[in-house]
Amino acid sequence: MVREGKVWTYDLYGGKPYETNKIKSTASTLSSLPAHQQARGITYSAKWQHVAVSNNYGDVAILDYNDFSKRITTLYKPREWCEVMIYSPNEEFLACGSHDDSIYIYKINDKGEYNLHYAITFAHSSAITAMDWSKDSKYLRAIDQAYAKLFYDVQECQPVTEGQSTLTALNLWATATCKLGWEVHGVFPQGADGTDVNSVDQTPDRGLIAAGDDFGSVCVYKGPILKNT
Repeated sequence: MVREGKVWTYDLYGGKPYETNKIKSTASTLSSLPAHQQARGITYSAKWQHVAVSNNYGDVAILDYNDFSKRITTLYKPREWCEVMIYSPNEEFLACGSHDDSIYIYKINDKGEYNLHYAITFAHSSAITAMDWSKDSKYLRAIDQAYAKLFYDVQECQPVTEGQSTLTALNLWATATCKLGWEVHGVFPQGADGTDVNSVDQTPDRGLIAAGDDFGSVCVYKGPILKNT
């Protein structure tokens, strides 16, 4: 049935498996709906009452939270599906991390219109899997499937090459979903490689860390965790 790519979801159409070869990404999804109607990454803006949804082609639809049939706009820059999208704390930016190895940051004006502000291309060598904004909405950090963790100054539209040493304070970041870093080093069991842990998140006070792994487990640790015992 599946000739190429990963299966993320499975459905029956008319009692029989449904197959499509129209998905350009390796994230093949078997569903009775067309690829452009299948949702992947999703995020919400309370300020704008917008819901951003990425489909399997990478198109990001901006929908009205109060009326999902109302489409505000569609963002077409990502060339493959976005696994992670996140609005900045001040909700002036939307960052879209794509499986085309790039990050697209849109600035939202006073009318709620989206314009491409910063396209981060040729920096990552693999798909973007997690991103965090700093509390002041100035910096963004991102990790990819090649286990690179890079930092960016969004306001200046440039990388922060020394970010691994200068942007490490726990209270600097609004969220903590990157699985690479000194404060989450211990979520990886002894002998495990980087693929065993798929995602992490932390409480706002960074006192607890949750990690989801390949074994179907969600492990909760006291943070920071420097070593898995």
